[in-house]
Amino acid sequence: MKTQQSQGQVIPFIHHSDYFFKRGVHAYQKQELKRAVKYVRRAVELNPEQGVFQCQLAAIYSDMGEYTASNELLSHVLEHVDETLYECYFFLANNYAYQGLFDKAGETAAQYLVLAPEGDFAEDTKYLLEMLEMDSEEEGARSEDPEADDELIITYERALRMIEENRLFEAENTLEDLIAAYPYYPAAQSRLVRVLYLKGHVEEALVYAKEVWHEHYYVPAGCQLALLYKEAGRDQESFETAGMLKQVLPLDRDHLYRTAATLTLLEEGEAAFLFFRKYRQRSAPEQAEFFFYCGAAAYQAGHLQEAQKRWSTARAKGHTGADVLLDKMEHHLLFSSDVMRELWSAPLL
Repeated sequence: MKTQQSQGQVIPFIHHSDYFFKRGVHAYQKQELKRAVKYVRRAVELNPEQGVFQCQLAAIYSDMGEYTASNELLSHVLEHVDETLYECYFFLANNYAYQGLFDKAGETAAQYLVLAPEGDFAEDTKYLLEMLEMDSEEEGARSEDPEADDELIITYERALRMIEENRLFEAENTLEDLIAAYPYYPAAQSRLVRVLYLKGHVEEALVYAKEVWHEHYYVPAGCQLALLYKEAGRDQESFETAGMLKQVLPLDRDHLYRTAATLTLLEEGEAAFLFFRKYRQRSAPEQAEFFFYCGAAAYQAGHLQEAQKRWSTARAKGHTGADVLLDKMEHHLLFSSDVMRELWSAPLL
């Protein structure tokens, strides 16, 4: 314990709650989540009537995937500490969305807008509601006719098999027919972008990806667009599209992974690493490709030990690219250009 001398007396220097809170926020900004929890929890213990401290702790729990603990803390703040901390409703809505409780997320988000229509999170809440409404509309449209819904899925999966078997002309025709029958289904449109790209119609694929992205804001199409811009040498447009992707945290787990991998390919390592962290909170990944991309994002973000750990797992699962990078890393011969070369040897589109 620090002390200071005053006229022969030893006076203890006592840290106040604000000190621990600031330390916690600093650790949180550096993504040192366990340290952040330690400091902010101490701040809450010293000043349990400060609702903002508890909201911050709940936000950290959420980033760690501890949604139940976060929800309990936010509910406690509203019920027992400060019912006017309306941002708690926004945080709760996000947690519910991540937990798949979409109806509850929508209700809580709407409650936030009623209580704080001009609040700091009003725009973010409106965007969340739009995403939830879009998912609900698509689900409703697909469920109106169960037989049509089955036909959509069967035809879509048949098109995917055609792509895997390199039967691209058949896949193109099948997807075009599917899109004509189900124009609200952007997944088919995104697959058509891939087919056009594989056929060598890169400019056509780019134009179509842009159309799908701006019409539906379908995350995989945005990822495709950013990568196509990059491949075409249109770096500024690729950078701008990546910037839009970084502002979206997809509710869909596969879309979250795709965003993280795309940002890695675009050398947006810091953002990609955070997206991969979110992905790991929602699932237990086992595929070698995940560990390869996650390792690359960690390397780009300067987390070299994390990169080595992820690539080691990928190598153990048979990923040759990870093996190449690890060998160079172990001999102190690894450069960023080596990482990008392995990433783009089979780009994610």
